[in-house]
Amino acid sequence: MGNQLSKICNSPSVRNVGKLLSANIVAQALGILVYPVLTRLYAPEDFGLLNLFMSIGGILALLATSEYQNAILLPLHENEAAKVARVALLVLSGWLIIITLTIPLSTSIAHLLNAPGLSALYWLLVPFVGLAGCWAVYNSWLTRRREYGRISAYQLNQSATGVLTKLLFGWMGWMRSGLILSSVLSPFIAISVAVFRTKEAFHELWQSHDEPIKNIANRYKRFPLYSMPRTLINNLSGNLPALLLTPYFGLNQLGFFAMAMTLAFRPISMITSSVHQVLFERVAQAVRNRESIVPWFKKWWLRGAVFVIPMMVLITVILPWLVNLFLGDGWEKTAILIRYMMPWMTCVCLVAPLAFISEVFGKQKLFLILEIVYLVLRVAAMGIGIWVNSFEWAIILMSVAGTVVLLVQLVCYIVILKRYELSRLTQAGE
Repeated sequence: MGNQLSKICNSPSVRNVGKLLSANIVAQALGILVYPVLTRLYAPEDFGLLNLFMSIGGILALLATSEYQNAILLPLHENEAAKVARVALLVLSGWLIIITLTIPLSTSIAHLLNAPGLSALYWLLVPFVGLAGCWAVYNSWLTRRREYGRISAYQLNQSATGVLTKLLFGWMGWMRSGLILSSVLSPFIAISVAVFRTKEAFHELWQSHDEPIKNIANRYKRFPLYSMPRTLINNLSGNLPALLLTPYFGLNQLGFFAMAMTLAFRPISMITSSVHQVLFERVAQAVRNRESIVPWFKKWWLRGAVFVIPMMVLITVILPWLVNLFLGDGWEKTAILIRYMMPWMTCVCLVAPLAFISEVFGKQKLFLILEIVYLVLRVAAMGIGIWVNSFEWAIILMSVAGTVVLLVQLVCYIVILKRYELSRLTQAGE
């Protein structure tokens, strides 16, 4: 038993996940532990405006690279991977120009979303999207090089600077704008530090490659054609409460929901992204070498399930006490909303890290269809909530839809992996 545990702990995949996960845990601790102070500096409406800004910025950031950053992990040769990264940066530049041209429409957009405070801060979407796109590309480049320590350092730097700037702007009395300014300033500082500490990797990103950039973009066109719409629809689905419910229920209700997502979903998202990032590189390499995946992969998933499910049950039981203690009076609705979303969040923990399977095995089209179905179900959930004039019912139905779709995705992932193993064994027999 001791030898088995030692083998598990010493495996490269576990160590790499450990680097990212430990950094995520510390980063989340820094971000979450400061919320008892932030909830006394900022009002629920301020967090609602931040959530709305991040929802719009998140959607634009996904469009801005057209998912070409995920293709960086696939080429056999480094110089081709570097050219793919430059394709992503070129697409990003074009989108930043388009976003800049929409700034004169900021007042109309803010009025449409029933968020007047957004108008004066809309221009910050340009640097926010630019920084998010640049890090998405550089993060994939560092992942390909297995620079997980540097990626972890970025996460810690961004979290630390985010905490400090939120506190500073709050004490300065910069209500509404302070939270959004911090969301732009902290990644700028973290990216600057990351590039400075990885000069060699940054310089190699610009190595020459004779093939025309148009050919490279066309070779990996499945990513903008299928992966980007799928990821975009997934992100849009996650941001529906901000985009659809704010005009009907206001920034106050959105503020409670934003806090629920911050305390519950954000840590889950960062942990699953750490596992996803390492598994993506590990499985992509195994497929290139035609190695077996299923036995190793099955152990990973079962261990995760044994840990996640009891943890979610415990959190559900003690949640109201934790939220009241942590955030103070007036935030009780946050605990109620988290409880409504707990089944969905459990499925996110267990299924979201496997999303790369569609890209490794070229099944982006299938999962794009599933994401479209998911979007339709979530729009219907939001619509029913608006129809019955209940924010809570909108969130409950959204959670039910998410749980069902994620379970269907899990079945699809299992089928794809089993088919790969069968084809690998068939080729080996020949």
